[in-house]
Amino acid sequence: MARTYVVRAGQRISIHCPFLYHGENFHGKGHLWDLSASGWRATGDHPVTPGMSMPVYLELADDGESKYLLIDSAIVRWSNGRDAGWEVRKIGATSRARLIRFLDQMRYELSCELVGEGSR
Repeated sequence: MARTYVVRAGQRISIHCPFLYHGENFHGKGHLWDLSASGWRATGDHPVTPGMSMPVYLELADDGESKYLLIDSAIVRWSNGRDAGWEVRKIGATSRARLIRFLDQMRYELSCELVGEGSR
């Protein structure tokens, strides 16, 4: 069977941060491996299947008011064992702004690292 692929809407940033997800009758936790404003790839301790939709909390290492950033609704687009690709479906304006600021800061730090490596 042929697989179809969709071009990703945003550039993903390599990251390692914890997240929590809350499905019907279960709570899971895991780690993100990459992140964009539209989604992420993660490994979790509770298996998920494509099509599942649930609230998710990302633990961002930033100066936000809360330890966690709430994604009101994220949908699982693909899964393979404990690994899965998630897409943001619904996010509040404040959370979206915080996520964008966080990603911009990560891109800036990454570009500074690359420039520093080039000058050695």
